[in-house]
This record gives sequence, C-alpha cells and structure tokens, in this order.
Amino acid sequence: MTEMFAPLKFGTQLVETPQDWQHFESLLRAYATTDLDQPHLSSIWNDLEALPARYGPPHGAAILLSTSEQRHHFKQVIGCGAIASTHLSGACEIKRLYIKPDLRGKGGSKVLIRHLLQLAQTGGYDQAVLSTWQHNTTGLALYKALGFVPVPSFKSHPNSELIFLGRMLSAADAQTSP
Repeated sequence: MTEMFAPLKFGTQLVETPQDWQHFESLLRAYATTDLDQPHLSSIWNDLEALPARYGPPHGAAILLSTSEQRHHFKQVIGCGAIASTHLSGACEIKRLYIKPDLRGKGGSKVLIRHLLQLAQTGGYDQAVLSTWQHNTTGLALYKALGFVPVPSFKSHPNSELIFLGRMLSAADAQTSP
C-alpha cells in the first residue's frame, strides 16, 4: 500500500537571534559550495565574513524557510533568502535564495520571495531587483510569474550572462502573508 503524503507546509521567520544567524550562515555556506554559479566571482565570501552587516537592519533583512511534518511534530530549517540595499534609490536586491536540494520544487521559493517582497515594501523600498543566470530556467519562470521583468543592470559583474530583473512594490505586497 502506498502511503499518501500531505503537501509540505512552509513557514518563514526573520533572522534575529544568534542561533538564527548560525542557521542562515550554514545555509549560505551550503549554497556557496554546492549551488553558486561561479563562486570565485561572488561577493558571498565577504558577506559571510561580515554577517549580519549586509543583511541586517536597518537596510537589509534575512529570513529562514522551514517546514513542519505533522506526523512527527518537528520543524526543519530548509532554506533562506535576504534583501540588501542597493545604490539605486528606493530599490533593494533580493539575494541568497537557497533551499536544500531534496526539498526543491515544492513551493518553498515562492513563499520565500513573497515574504521578502513583503519585508521590502514594509521597509520602505519601492522596487525589488535581483540577478540570476540565463540557464536558471526554473527561477526565471518563477520570477516572471511573480511579476519580475527585465531591468537595466543595477550592479557591475564580470560575466555578461547575468540577467537583471525587477518589479515595483505595492501596498498589496506588504499585506500578503508569506
């Protein structure tokens, strides 16, 4: 007999405590060593050395994604994301979206991005921008579905294959629950 599994239930929480920052750092290190495209060109290494500087208040925020399993009553941290200020007036950058590989494709990325959009809007930002690679077709489809469109480059990067996307924020973003 095949056991039926209920869909995963995701939750997010703001990274605030030292333990939260340890979870965030651990997830970023996993991301940097396994998923990051061209890690030698990334600013992630400087970010890791200076946590929480770039992703902490007052201009940034970091969140953790967790899932709970009803039968066993436990909560597992499975992903993260952050916003950081940019040199563009009124714009923040969505950064460091990561979900553990065995839990991808189940809707967690959408939950992360929606919460980050909410944090950006309530934090006073008017626009959210992000960058990704041309070959990230799954991510590109999700970003498009969430209203992101191509925008001019908002940062310098040595690889010309980086795609820049953005979307305006609205009051609805602040009211949307993650």
